[in-house]
Amino acid sequence: MPIGLDAAGVPRNNHKRYMRLLLGGVLLLFALSLCIRIASRGFQSPADVFKSLWLWADIHISRLTHGGAWLNRSALMAERGVGYYEAYGRLLISGVTFVCGMLLALAGSIFQSVFRNPMAAPSMLGVGTGIQAGLIVMALTYGEATLYMPLEKYTYCYAFALTMLALVMGVAKLSSGKRKFSVFDLLIVAAIVSQIIGGVTSYFVYGMDNSFALVLQNLSNVLNVNTEPVSIAMLAAVTALTVIPFFLMRFSFNAVCFDSDESNSMGLNTRVVKFISLVLGSLMMTAGMVHCGAVGMVSLIVPFISRGLFGAESRGLFWGNLLIGGLVLLLCRDIAFFVPFSVDGMPIGTVVDLVTLPVFVAVITGRRRTWE
Repeated sequence: MPIGLDAAGVPRNNHKRYMRLLLGGVLLLFALSLCIRIASRGFQSPADVFKSLWLWADIHISRLTHGGAWLNRSALMAERGVGYYEAYGRLLISGVTFVCGMLLALAGSIFQSVFRNPMAAPSMLGVGTGIQAGLIVMALTYGEATLYMPLEKYTYCYAFALTMLALVMGVAKLSSGKRKFSVFDLLIVAAIVSQIIGGVTSYFVYGMDNSFALVLQNLSNVLNVNTEPVSIAMLAAVTALTVIPFFLMRFSFNAVCFDSDESNSMGLNTRVVKFISLVLGSLMMTAGMVHCGAVGMVSLIVPFISRGLFGAESRGLFWGNLLIGGLVLLLCRDIAFFVPFSVDGMPIGTVVDLVTLPVFVAVITGRRRTWE
């Protein structure tokens, strides 16, 4: 291997340059996102945003150090018309969107490593079908109140997504019989089970009245990002439970790209690693879709771009997927807000499909070799 090239033939010096450019792009886009107004089309000046966020920090520090004195300062600030809540709301929305993009990109990277296929995506195992089933069951149970029950929404979606994963893996194991359990069996079973569950859920959707169908549509599209404390806490918990193990096991995930015999010769239990990777990837995918809607294309496209920039090196891939995934989804969020679709803009899932479709076509038609 020539000196200065990584395992994929990408110059190592380019890695640092790409990383600096990505960091600069993320900071610039995040700052731009904070200036976008929530209540109306347009921008809030950077000076007002900085002032509002500074006051927000000052208020919370005062709350911790001076007890209830912060309440009077908050009321005074609101009377002066400072866009405190608007800037703070955009900060939370942008943060949630960026984290979900990170999780989706990492989930795609995990699945593409396990399946040894650059076209693999976490949605292949029916996680999206499980989420949709959870939303339907919740809508039928609670009706319109579902829109105001974030904790129950996350409980149903995560429970049904993991149940779907367990069902697919269990059926695949049974169908393989005495043969060695293969990834091909898993994909075939996932396609069949997803079709069956999808057909059942479609039956219930067809039988819903207009009010229930509207509730389900709002839940699926996620036009409004939920920024309540319970939503932030749930996303933070899932992020910690998935990203930290992924980072600690990143070299093991790289090893499963090789043949099973080669991986086992390295002292790696490939079955355990693959099982953990599928669970982690499914949780990441669920978090991204629950908090941001149908944005699964990010998990398919971003890992391929990251490999093209950083090669197959685990450290570069990890940080590359984090930054590119968050950048892409945050960009789509900003674009969705300005499209005159509704009061809250176009669903971000639609924008993600439109933005990533040209990249996906280029990947298919160009037959690039970055995976190898």
